[in-house]
Amino acid sequence: MTSIFFGGIKNLLHDNHSLQNTVQRITQNLGKSNLGVHRGTANAYKQTSSPKSSTKDSFDIAEHISELLSPACGMTEEEKEAYFNKIIGKLKSGTKLSPEEMRFLQAKHPELYQQTARVQAMRDGLETRLKTATSKQKAQEIFADSLSHVSDGDPMKEYVVAAYHDAMKNFEKSDEYKDLPQTEEDAKREDNKQNESRHLY
Repeated sequence: MTSIFFGGIKNLLHDNHSLQNTVQRITQNLGKSNLGVHRGTANAYKQTSSPKSSTKDSFDIAEHISELLSPACGMTEEEKEAYFNKIIGKLKSGTKLSPEEMRFLQAKHPELYQQTARVQAMRDGLETRLKTATSKQKAQEIFADSLSHVSDGDPMKEYVVAAYHDAMKNFEKSDEYKDLPQTEEDAKREDNKQNESRHLY
């Protein structure tokens, strides 16, 4: 039987920022650690059956995995604050957060994480709608409609509006947008031409 204990793992991770990702860092340090893996049924029973050990070392596994996978693992308080400020800056500018930044919020600021996940989902919804646009005019209408549905009472309104603007800006830079006809009338004319040419064959 193999029993895993998480106490003290965070301290082991402080000096390994050079690894490519957090999972590799955790795996390597667990392999080196004598606190990580305790082998043998008797030893495992001894570790888990002690009331002191169980109150000290029995943690919710999901919470610890989230903490260990967070970029905050191994950061100083100053580094955490700087990272958090960077995230807020990205939210204010409307820039999409990376998976690592979302994990940081999930581990350190769960309430803000939930609100941010909602903002990201709203942005994704706009991006999906923009891909259905049949003209540049239609894309602008979709964008304006999305903005009009942002509630003034939304505590994340500033971030939602910024995310919508950033999504629209990125879409306007895409080849997909550049290839669209200018107006809906232009789109209809192009459709009619294509239909006529198909009938000729």
